[in-house]
Amino acid sequence: MKILLIDDEPSVRETLGEHLEEEGHQVRTVGGGEAGLFLLEESPADLVITDLKMPGISGLEVLRRVRERWPATEVVLITGYGTIDDAVEALREGAYDFLLKPVRLAQLDLVIRHCDERIRFARDNRELRRVVEELRKLNERREKFIAIANHELRTPTTVAAGLVSLLSARAGELPEEVRGFVSGADRALRRLKEVVEDLGDLAAAQGKGIPVRPVAEPLAAVGRAVVDLCDLYRELRSLEISVRVPDPAGGAVVLDLRKWTRAAGALIQNAVKFTPDGGRVEVGLTPDRDDLILEVADTGVGIAPEDAETIFDPFYEAGDVRHHRSSSHEFGGGGLGVGLPLARAIAAAHGGTVSYRPRPGGGSVFVLRVPRAGPVR
Repeated sequence: MKILLIDDEPSVRETLGEHLEEEGHQVRTVGGGEAGLFLLEESPADLVITDLKMPGISGLEVLRRVRERWPATEVVLITGYGTIDDAVEALREGAYDFLLKPVRLAQLDLVIRHCDERIRFARDNRELRRVVEELRKLNERREKFIAIANHELRTPTTVAAGLVSLLSARAGELPEEVRGFVSGADRALRRLKEVVEDLGDLAAAQGKGIPVRPVAEPLAAVGRAVVDLCDLYRELRSLEISVRVPDPAGGAVVLDLRKWTRAAGALIQNAVKFTPDGGRVEVGLTPDRDDLILEVADTGVGIAPEDAETIFDPFYEAGDVRHHRSSSHEFGGGGLGVGLPLARAIAAAHGGTVSYRPRPGGGSVFVLRVPRAGPVR
């Protein structure tokens, strides 16, 4: 520690100064309060040990000025004429401790050791607050970027998609080679529109939440949506995809079917992308008395325990981003990393949840649960 020792008795300065140096501290000694404050202006200390009663500036005044000018510096007062009132006043003014002369070296060492721990803790705490503030600013910038990117991309994407749609409608009048270009542009713009929509929903989720319009939907319609999702990925991948849906006469559920299907699709797509060919994906839709439950289990690569909650962070990417390969269905294919956080946000908008657990034997299980009666307003 960097220690400044202030005492008007030369013998005290010599004895304590030598001992503190032997203990490995960087020690400066001075005979008065005014000179001590001058040295602190030149180079602050971690700890000031000062006599209470001195000619000129007293130890109590040194304490007050140190607390005002160098709040991170601790102060220990020592005196040969101390009273209970002096000790109470010193501690009230912010002294770390109050010792009586003759100072026992073992007691001084103990006080300094505890003081050092406090200083380190305070320093770490300040650094932690600084890091938290930096993270807060970074998060604000990220949210602002998401909102601006969504706003700036939405209009030109919509216009371009509309123009390509007009060309597609008159594809029969175009040369065969040009029809291929138009078809490719149409696919690319549909994917771009999905990305822009994801960014928009993500911005909403980080603000007031994703808006949903729940209405009563037959369970049969919800079941059909799940079957259609599974059929789509069954055509794209060499996977065994089984699906279990309730009896068509199973009643109704209150939800925003389009948004709910998007959340369900994100979970199924995630299972497909992280299950190698020949693997199995099991999708089950189960209504109970209170909730509608979608469970998606796979025999894929699974998730490391330390990443079990991180996977729901926006833009989380499994693996090294340098090996990112964009795909909506291929094994190991990547995306923006917004599917799972959006699924959770959509579930929350319905008053529900999305949870994860490892599958026994390997793989993952995701569960989307929403109230059958709809979100509570």
